[in-house]
Amino acid sequence: MSSIHLLTDDISNKIAAGEVIERPASVVKELVENALDAGAKKISVRIERAGTRLIMVSDNGCGMDQDDAVLCFEPHATSKIRTAEDLEKIITFGFRGEAMPSIASVARVTLKTRRAESQEGTCVVINGGNLVSALPTGCAPGTEMVVKDLFFNVPARRKFLKSQATEERHIIDVVTVISLAHPEVAFELFSDDRSILMSPACTKLLPRIRDVFGREIADAMVPVNLEAGAFRITGFITKRGVTKPSRSDQRIFVNERPVDALPVYRGIRDGCGPMLDKGRYHPAVLFIEMPPEFVDVNVHPAKREVRFRNEYELGRCVKAAVESALRAAEDEYPFPDVPAAKATPFHLPEQFVSGQTLPDDPVRSPEPHDDLSQIPDEVPAQPSRDFLRILEQSRINYMPLSKGIQQIKTEDLFSEPGEEVQPVQTEQPKSEQSKKFRPEDLEIIGVIENTYLIAKMDDGMVLIDQHAAHERILYERILRGVGGMISQKLLLPLTLELSKADCRFVIQNTELFEKAGFGIEHFGGDTVKIEAIPAALPQENAGGVFRELLSKVKEEGAWGGGKVDTPAIARAACKAAVKAHDELTMAECRNLLKQMGECELPYCCPHGRPTIIHFSLQEIERRFGRR
Repeated sequence: MSSIHLLTDDISNKIAAGEVIERPASVVKELVENALDAGAKKISVRIERAGTRLIMVSDNGCGMDQDDAVLCFEPHATSKIRTAEDLEKIITFGFRGEAMPSIASVARVTLKTRRAESQEGTCVVINGGNLVSALPTGCAPGTEMVVKDLFFNVPARRKFLKSQATEERHIIDVVTVISLAHPEVAFELFSDDRSILMSPACTKLLPRIRDVFGREIADAMVPVNLEAGAFRITGFITKRGVTKPSRSDQRIFVNERPVDALPVYRGIRDGCGPMLDKGRYHPAVLFIEMPPEFVDVNVHPAKREVRFRNEYELGRCVKAAVESALRAAEDEYPFPDVPAAKATPFHLPEQFVSGQTLPDDPVRSPEPHDDLSQIPDEVPAQPSRDFLRILEQSRINYMPLSKGIQQIKTEDLFSEPGEEVQPVQTEQPKSEQSKKFRPEDLEIIGVIENTYLIAKMDDGMVLIDQHAAHERILYERILRGVGGMISQKLLLPLTLELSKADCRFVIQNTELFEKAGFGIEHFGGDTVKIEAIPAALPQENAGGVFRELLSKVKEEGAWGGGKVDTPAIARAACKAAVKAHDELTMAECRNLLKQMGECELPYCCPHGRPTIIHFSLQEIERRFGRR
C-alpha cells in the first residue's frame, strides 16, 4: 500500500492558514488590502476582544456578483493574475488567492457584497471552511466581511496568541501603516465600540502622518524627494536630534506596499551619518517607486519580505535622498553662530580662577533629598600661576601602555591596603565587592570639554566621565526605588502626545506602569497625563524616559505576564543622566563623586563602559621619560 496520499481540502487550507494567518492582525491586513484592490475610498474596521471574537471590515469598493462571492473562497482563486508572466509585474496587494480560503477555514465567516449596478447583493456564510449558504440579500454597494471566533477549531493556535493589549496593538499598527500609504482613502478603526482611528481622506501625506504618529513627530518631519534612474524616493524623515530607540517608526513602502527592507534601513542609517548615536533611529515614512519587475514580492505568503534586483543601487539612492533632506533642513534652519573653539580643549571651572563658587542648581539633583545647598562650598586653594601655565600649554595625547591600565588600575586606586585587586568589568553581587570607592580621596581640579572631570589624588590623577558616572548612579537608584514601588507626585503633571497604537497600549497597561512607579491617566485623544514618576528619576526628562521605556516594552516584550522588568526600567532611566558637554557647577561635580561612593559598582556604567580612568604617578613619570 502506498504511504503517500493527498491531503483533504480542509487540512490543506488549515496548513495554508498557518502561513498566511498568524494572528488577528493578519486577517485585518488581508481584508483591508482586498478592499484597496477593489478601489475602495472608505474602509471601516471593527474589532472585539482584539479580533478574537469579531473582525468586521466594510468598504465601498466595486463589490462582487454571486458567482465571484462564492468562488473567492476556493483555494488559489484570484482576480489579480491570469498568466505566469503576471507574477513579474504585480501591482496589486493580493494575488495568490490564499487569504480568503485560509481565513474561512479557521473562523466563522459571513460575506455580504453587491456591485453598484446590481439590484441585490449576495450573502455567503462559511463555518470552518464548510459552505453553509449563499443567498441573495439587501446591502449597500461594496463588501462587508465579518469574521467571528477566529481559531475556534484550532485551539493550539488560539492558545499561543499574546495578550489582548498586544494583539490589539498589532491590529492598530497594521491599519495605521496601510493608511499611511493611501492618504486619499478614509479609514476608521473601532475597538470594542471605541473609536481608535478616524482619519478622513486627504490629498497630502503630512496630515495623515499627524493622525498616526502625533503632532510632535509630524512637526519634526522634513520632506524627502529624489529621483535617480529607475528609483523615485519620496516621503518624510525627522530632523536631526529627533530619534527613537527602535526602528519601529521607520515605515517603508515599495510601490505602496508596506515592507521590511534591510537595504532601505541601511540606506537611512548611512544617510543620517556618523552624528547618529548607536541604537537610535530617525522616524521616517519613505515611499519607493520602481518598475514591478525590479522587486520580487512572491517570497513569503505574508508578502512582508521582498527581494530587489539591485540592492546596492537602492541603498545608495536612499542614502542620497536622506542626506539631501537633512542637509536642506539644516540650511533652512541654520545653527546660531558660536564663538570659535579655544586652542586647547582643557579649561578650569570658573570658581578656580575667580575664587568664587557658582550658584547651586538643585534641578540636576537625582533625588529630592540630595540638597546641593547642604554640600560645603569651600573652595580649594587657588592654583599657582605656574601650574595654570603648565596646564594651558600642555597638550599631551596620552595613550596607555596597556588596556589593563584603564580597567585594573582604577580598582587599585580605591582598594584597601593588602587587598587583592580584581578587574571589574561586569555586574557583580554586592557580596563580591571587595573595594570601596572613596570620593574624599579625590580633589577636582578641572574639567575637559564639559565632559570629563579631572581629579587629583596622592599617587596620580583620574578622569571621570560625567555621563557614564551619572548613568551608574541613576541605574542603581532606579533598581532600588522600583523594587519598593516608590513614586513621587509631580506638582505640574506632564502631558505626552503619543501615536494611536502607543496611546491605546499605555491605557490598557496602566497597572503595569503603576508598578514601575509611573502614575498615568488618559487625557483625551492620543494624549496621556503623567502625574507621578519613580522617586529616583530626575523630573527634567521624565517624559523622555517614559518614551524610552515604552519603546523598550513594545520591542522586547519586557513585561510579559504582568511582570515588571526593573532592569529595563533602569536602563531607560539612564537616558535622563547628564550628557557630555553639559556644564556642571562645582557643587554638582562634588555631589557626583559623593553619589558614586554610594554605588555598589561605581566603576562602569550599565552598558559596561568605564566611568573612571586612572593615571598613576609612576605612569605619568614614565610617559615623560623620568623613569
